[in-house]
Amino acid sequence: MHSELSQIHVAHRSLRQLARYLRECGEQDVAQAYMEVLRATEHAFHAEHRLMEAFDFPARQCHLEQHARVLRALHCLHPAVMLGAHHPARHAGGQLLMDWFHLHNTTLDAALAVWVGHCAPTLTDQSEIPPDWYR
Repeated sequence: MHSELSQIHVAHRSLRQLARYLRECGEQDVAQAYMEVLRATEHAFHAEHRLMEAFDFPARQCHLEQHARVLRALHCLHPAVMLGAHHPARHAGGQLLMDWFHLHNTTLDAALAVWVGHCAPTLTDQSEIPPDWYR
């Protein structure tokens, strides 16, 4: 389970870095950067989904509904981004996503971390899991 927690931590860090790149990259790179943000978001959400299922997380449905709404918004914008809508891509994928992600991490992901710690107290040994794995 430690490896799943580490994967989520790495996926979240990667998503933040890609969103920052999307905000700062040149116009010619926006479409590709947006696609990378979209893929990183899908990857992070999939890793969280596996963890929620493994521990039968009681708030799983609410958590997954938030993920689904975010992915829907990103996918709906994707065709316009491919046609050159760079400002909306930077705003949605680079800024709004990160604003939502911060709130999501400090609420639902934090609750998931508490649940995992409750279900598997041996996994919450300070030497094994960084206290901010969900960020």
